[in-house]
Amino acid sequence: MPPTKPRRWKRWLIAFSVLLLVVLIGAAFLFPYFLKRYIETNSEAWIQRKITIGSIVLNPLTGVYAVNDLVCYEPQSEQRFVAWRKVGVEVWVITGLRTGEWRFRNAELRDPYVHVVQVGDRFNFSDLVELGADDTDEAVDTTSSFVVFAVEGLEISGGQVDYGSDLLRAPISITGLEATCTRITSESARMDFELGFDLASGGRMDGGFSIDTELAAYEVDAHLRQFELSALLPYVQEFMQCERLDGTVDLDLLVDDSYEDTTRLALSAALGIHKLAMTDPSGDALFALQEGRAELDTLISREQRFELGKVIVDGADLRFVMLADGTDNWTRLFQLDTVTVSGDSTSTSFAVSESNVFVMLADYVSYLGSQFIASEYTADSLALLNSSLVFEDHTPALPFRYRVSDMRLTARSVDTDQDAGTIHASATLNEIGILKGSAVFDPKDLRNVRVDLNVQGLQLNHLDAYGRWYAAHPLEDGVLRYETTTVLDQGEIDSQNTLRVDDLKVGKRVDEHDPEVFVLPLRLAASLLKDVNGVVELEVPVKGDLKDPQFKVWPIVWQVFKNLIVKAATAPGRLLVRAFEGVDEEDLERVRFSHLQAGPDNTQRRTLKQLASVLKGRPELTVSLVPLVDPRAEQEQLALFRAKQQYLFPGVAAIQAADSAAVLALSVKDSLFVKHVSDATPSLATTPIGERCLSLVGAATVLQGWNEIEYARREHVMQLLLAEGVPPAQVAYREGTPEELAGQCGVPGFRFIYSTADHPPVQRKSPSIR
Repeated sequence: MPPTKPRRWKRWLIAFSVLLLVVLIGAAFLFPYFLKRYIETNSEAWIQRKITIGSIVLNPLTGVYAVNDLVCYEPQSEQRFVAWRKVGVEVWVITGLRTGEWRFRNAELRDPYVHVVQVGDRFNFSDLVELGADDTDEAVDTTSSFVVFAVEGLEISGGQVDYGSDLLRAPISITGLEATCTRITSESARMDFELGFDLASGGRMDGGFSIDTELAAYEVDAHLRQFELSALLPYVQEFMQCERLDGTVDLDLLVDDSYEDTTRLALSAALGIHKLAMTDPSGDALFALQEGRAELDTLISREQRFELGKVIVDGADLRFVMLADGTDNWTRLFQLDTVTVSGDSTSTSFAVSESNVFVMLADYVSYLGSQFIASEYTADSLALLNSSLVFEDHTPALPFRYRVSDMRLTARSVDTDQDAGTIHASATLNEIGILKGSAVFDPKDLRNVRVDLNVQGLQLNHLDAYGRWYAAHPLEDGVLRYETTTVLDQGEIDSQNTLRVDDLKVGKRVDEHDPEVFVLPLRLAASLLKDVNGVVELEVPVKGDLKDPQFKVWPIVWQVFKNLIVKAATAPGRLLVRAFEGVDEEDLERVRFSHLQAGPDNTQRRTLKQLASVLKGRPELTVSLVPLVDPRAEQEQLALFRAKQQYLFPGVAAIQAADSAAVLALSVKDSLFVKHVSDATPSLATTPIGERCLSLVGAATVLQGWNEIEYARREHVMQLLLAEGVPPAQVAYREGTPEELAGQCGVPGFRFIYSTADHPPVQRKSPSIR
């Protein structure tokens, strides 16, 4: 019996379904294979780049579409251009075609890699962008219907991007790129992304980014951790010659802004710097910082207001050296271009490319400044802690070295509603002096300020190099106390300064000094200016208009000192009130020698004889002779002497007293001598002449010679005391403790440390000299 029509229709339906299933299965399994082979075979003809693909998945049954293990190479190269392990998405195509609403789920890109190279304005993908382009612009079809779509669960994982450019000083590489977006839809103009990645040079970035195309607004929430500053060294080297840049940076940044309305800008940030260190090409330290942190709590452009949080600088160390040629260790490292403006007028600027990261940052800050002028501000606090400044000056004949340590500066909360803000400061001057000060300023006009400063315990012998060079007299002893109250009001300065010097001792005039200095009778004036108690007190007022270009503070101060000194020298009767008799107290504290002086002269003999008299009169006392010599400074002087000896008397091993006088008379700034040293040490052209002479003579030779001088100095002192009748048990040499030596070392000599007979000196012979 033939089948009925309904049965026949069912059979055709079943057959069609089976055929459709076969076609779908073929499409899912066979078409991707042929498509893979087709792309791999023709890729180089299409885009001049070889493409390899692991597999393609097109499965309409499950709605899964993916391309796995794709690699696209650079033209004629094995260098990867673009690659990924998997790019895939889930979508029901039939539903999308039927309803016009496209819903994508689980869109993922695993282990993507992109290699970008830029040369000028061309990229390694510029040819791909230009493929298919012609000279005729096609009209854009604006009548297309609106497409409804949604992407849910967008994720990028394990990404890497390598970027190199002739505009950059170093390539950039990021790894471990992770990015997610919960939802992108045609129903909302806002998109929110979370992302994070590692910097190959060191550091990690995490954060979020949001954009609203309808409001033309965007938000950034970024957190950079442990960014290695060494990655910025090539950019710093565009500004200055720098050997090393170490340290890490943490940055938190929150921005809410509009790319159409700049008044919408609201910003907050926090910057942390850890263990920063910068060295010059010779490896010498320039700047170091243990910890630094700055917080910008809020900056609101629309309200013209910003709130500054805590600013803390902890453990900053700066080294500043003035060289003999008048330059310094910072400016000589700067990479500057000199441009002639008109005639003899010139200007200098940094020779830095516009792509330098610091230039771009400065441009952005400048842009913000042009868009934002604060009418209200608040600052939480400012603190500079545990910081120091090491200063060296090689312009005088003797090098000047000074260290300001334990620097501390603090400021409390300040805002524009306050009547006054206060800053407190303190520091230790060359291990022994103390500086304390405060400043009270007007938050509404920072030009109005009152400064109170107090300096105590400043040892004048630490300034001996300046006394010799600029005043032609050694500063052998003295303790300075300085107080000032300075008021600045609308550009007018009123400064009242008081100086007190105790135990001032000025040495005899020296012949080697600044040739432009007018030599004043400083030693005589110092003696005559002392009061009954041996104290020198001076009042130095300074008043004037800082807005007047002719007004200069230091000439006024110098004129006051000059007038006092001249007055003391020309009218000594008014100041000389009595004669001093007996033992000088300061001679019972220490004895000083000149550099390279092996035996005592009449001055030191007098001091030592006074010491001997005291010890013989007080047998219960013992004294330790603590060497105060600065080995480095005296060895440099010995190296200078030997170098001048080689220059004046080449080939002569031993010279006579007259020859020694000639050596001493030769200035270290003598042009022919300086040329002799420079020719002999060409690799040390930028170092001070003392160090060059040390290299010329030989460090080992200089050390041996200095050991002999120091040993002889100690033996001469001991023998003189013994000859004066001091019992051997009452006197001995020993090394000083840090507390005993603090602020004392410099000009060679010995400090007298007294004790009782119950605690005699531990040794009589000279200790070994290193």
